[in-house]
Amino acid sequence: MGSSQEEGLPCQPSQPDHDAGGHCGPDLEGTERASATPGPPGLLNSHPPADSDDTNATRPSAALLEGLLLGGGKPSPHSTRPGPFFYIGGSNGATIISSYCKSKGWQRIQDSRRDDYTLKWCEVKSRDNYGSFREGEQLLYQLPNNKLLTTKIGLLSTLRGRARAMSQASKVPGAQARLEKDTAAPALEDLPWTSPGYLRPQRVLRMEEFFPETYRLDLKHEREAFFTLFHETQIWICKPTASNQGKGIFLLRNQEEVAALQAKTRSMEDDPIHHKTPFRGPQARVVQRYIQNPLLLDGRKFDVRSYLLIACTTPYMIFFGHGYARLTLSLYDPRSSDLSGHLTNQFMQKKSPLYMLLKEDTVWSMEHLNRYINDTFWKARGLPKDWVFTTLTVRPLCPPVWG
Repeated sequence: MGSSQEEGLPCQPSQPDHDAGGHCGPDLEGTERASATPGPPGLLNSHPPADSDDTNATRPSAALLEGLLLGGGKPSPHSTRPGPFFYIGGSNGATIISSYCKSKGWQRIQDSRRDDYTLKWCEVKSRDNYGSFREGEQLLYQLPNNKLLTTKIGLLSTLRGRARAMSQASKVPGAQARLEKDTAAPALEDLPWTSPGYLRPQRVLRMEEFFPETYRLDLKHEREAFFTLFHETQIWICKPTASNQGKGIFLLRNQEEVAALQAKTRSMEDDPIHHKTPFRGPQARVVQRYIQNPLLLDGRKFDVRSYLLIACTTPYMIFFGHGYARLTLSLYDPRSSDLSGHLTNQFMQKKSPLYMLLKEDTVWSMEHLNRYINDTFWKARGLPKDWVFTTLTVRPLCPPVWG
């Protein structure tokens, strides 16, 4: 998870051209004063200042944002130079944002310290605070607390916290009975479909049902627990917490590989530098039990990359892009040491000498995936027709998921 010039945000969710990194928002700080508006997704703003002119004072924040973006903005009263100005920190999505702003006649600035911007687009390394933020006049894009989802350790911690909260809730009188009522997981063909193919509200999945057994190598007790339980009949996968493009990922198959990892983490732990930057060492990793019998498309591993934005929660305003499926070039073989057959990242597939010849087959549109499911699994598994569009990409949007 990270930001790179090679793997930026695709221009359209349905037309991928790069392998987007996930760690592209700002850090945990700098969230005190701005409040999200129902205006353009991801842009933070709050109500206009009391000393603004009467016209702006009566307009809602969303209208102010729309005016800034669509109306071309206006020169800042705090600057004697022409404007409006915009600043982009980082490379993730930079081309898209820059092209749009320049089409409006805006000028890009390179100095992150300047406060006369109309739009500031931040990533982790260019996060901003709200000390000089002018409400109603400026747009500041950054995703607070993004590490809770965009790093592997952060996501693991978030899911564990959710599991603990559910466990505590189940101890409330009457709640356990309601949970036990739905403990049996139905077979796929037994799920209660409703016309025109929507799922009825389902029980909440337990973490172990959708997330592989995972241990953090930055915590000594978890690290030692993993080293103790490892057995050569199993395959584990080790991943850095904050990286992308498949970088730093490797499989653990035998005791020699685990012993080498154990020695490396111990030597790093003894290094005095580690105590100053513990999150940057090789311990900032997770190990997960590898799923050796995954669902395959034409014998190849795949994942689905869809786009969902929660723009507002009161009421819910959710934007969804169907996205696409990514596949490996080679057939899946759990015994293979070639990571390109285990990881679907385009960066990994590009290493194959066959990539330029077969690259179109490494990305399927959702229409292509839907046709494949219809032809291969529709009747055999008792799925509703067009399952991809009636269920796979609809169920995440059902209110029970977000409620």
